[in-house]
Amino acid sequence: MLVRLCDALPMVHTLCQPVAHLGDKPPEVELEWVHATELRNTDKTIMGTAFGGSSKWLVQMVEVCDQQTLGGICIASPLVIPADQAQGILDYAESGNPQLILSGPSKGATGPATMAGTLVLQNVEILGGTVLAQLANPGCGVMYMGYATPMDMRFGTMASGSAEVGLMAVGTAQLARFYGMPSGVFYPMTDAKLPDPQAVYEKHLQTYLCATAGVNYIMPLGGLDNEGTHSPVQMVIDNEVCKMVGKVLDGIRVDEERLAVELIKEVGPVPGNYLKTEHTRQHWQEEYLIPEVGIREEYNTWVMGGSKGAIDRATEIAIELMETHQPNPLPDEAELELQKILIAAEGEKITA
Repeated sequence: MLVRLCDALPMVHTLCQPVAHLGDKPPEVELEWVHATELRNTDKTIMGTAFGGSSKWLVQMVEVCDQQTLGGICIASPLVIPADQAQGILDYAESGNPQLILSGPSKGATGPATMAGTLVLQNVEILGGTVLAQLANPGCGVMYMGYATPMDMRFGTMASGSAEVGLMAVGTAQLARFYGMPSGVFYPMTDAKLPDPQAVYEKHLQTYLCATAGVNYIMPLGGLDNEGTHSPVQMVIDNEVCKMVGKVLDGIRVDEERLAVELIKEVGPVPGNYLKTEHTRQHWQEEYLIPEVGIREEYNTWVMGGSKGAIDRATEIAIELMETHQPNPLPDEAELELQKILIAAEGEKITA
């Protein structure tokens, strides 16, 4: 259901495992089954993994499904590329799939307490993974991906919703541009446990900072509690936030038609108005973002409609999309090959 919701939302362009664990599958092949579920329920690009040797099987899955994956490689700070992640770098590079090298030091714990020092460590770790990828397949696609977060020393927890996370995203974008690489961040995030005002203000600030800094790949939508849980309701809200930030990035289009000088002369002063003009009919929808979650109706109309707040509306939208959205099905031949790969993975990882 979560994958179908991702498929339905227009601001979701790639998928990053909305769930990482499946209770009805052996843990050795959970990720293989997660990726298969994604491929069956969306034709958007999915983000790959390398944990537990999953990259070997995912590159085969996307090939038979005629899709591409964005391989996700996670560095272990400080300064270690685990064996399964190193193999993932090789698998994605040799298969021709692009990959992101993700470094996520925790400031004051697995990285220096200063933002500048953490950016240095993050930079070293990303470049180390990039070198390995280029040795395997010179010229292969690699994204410079940041995930640095501060630690709240009062609780010993990651302060994933902090303003500093957004600042680190700005630094990540600048470093990636220096090296001529596309940039990505594993933000926006929040420490909030529920879809609530804290989740909205923390994620909105980070999204805005990431976007205006020129980060090329911003994720994730729907996450709560430092990505410890995933909420369909929060995903719908985040989707609307992304629409708003995207509208800011679009700016104001200026041309003769939109300056409307002749129209202003034609309408003239009061009692003239623009409601009945063809110009208004042509442009009002394209010029303004129409919210699905936000509340704009007059108060009495809002009360008569049930006095629903943003959370109520987002809940209704999420439920409707998960119940009604139908993704494009896999071709029968691709489904058959996908089954063969899952059987082979289980045979190697469980019975071997």
